[in-house]
Amino acid sequence: MTELTRRGDVFVLDISDTPDDDHRFTYERIAALDAALTEVEASEGPAALVVTAQGKFFSNGLVPELFVEPEYTPAYQRLVARFLVSEVPTVGALNGHCYAGALLFALAFDERYARTERGFHCLPEAAIKVPFTAGLAALAMARLAPQVAHRAMVLATRFDAESALKAGILDAVAPVEELLDTAVARAAELAPLRGPVLGSIKTARYAGVVEALHRTESLSVEGATA
Repeated sequence: MTELTRRGDVFVLDISDTPDDDHRFTYERIAALDAALTEVEASEGPAALVVTAQGKFFSNGLVPELFVEPEYTPAYQRLVARFLVSEVPTVGALNGHCYAGALLFALAFDERYARTERGFHCLPEAAIKVPFTAGLAALAMARLAPQVAHRAMVLATRFDAESALKAGILDAVAPVEELLDTAVARAAELAPLRGPVLGSIKTARYAGVVEALHRTESLSVEGATA
């Protein structure tokens, strides 16, 4: 489900099953990601975390069939909140398409790197008739510039790597064969920031987002309450 390895001060978390999977956020993947972050945060000394996957998708997001289960959305949102305010710097190495809940998860990282030649970044909720919860809306609005948030959230704009970089959704792009090494190098630069001070700064910066993410809400399709 996930594989956690280490390169010096940088942990690398591969969230994929197989390269041909779309790596959706099942209960099992949510639990595996939560456990991996716990392991990283239990380490000592400088540390940073790079999150990546393999194949065509970084992730295709959440599992709509699970929206009817009352614990599903809260479990996902708690995970996002943990990553958002972790005392460990986080960098995404987005190897492919990053849609919906996957992009929202990636917005919880401190920085996002993506491959130059393939991969779209999109919040298609308006197009697929899935209203944002208050917590996920707050996350997107906190991490994106207002006009970009409007284009992404309201108009369901699909960004390629170049346009996502210009919009500030991404922090850098690199050829796929260099992507992971580039993200790891950046994470190594951030690793000395790790610690309770960083965590407290993030918590203060995103206090309202975290509070909203911890509300008991459920995602729904076509406005039908889960």
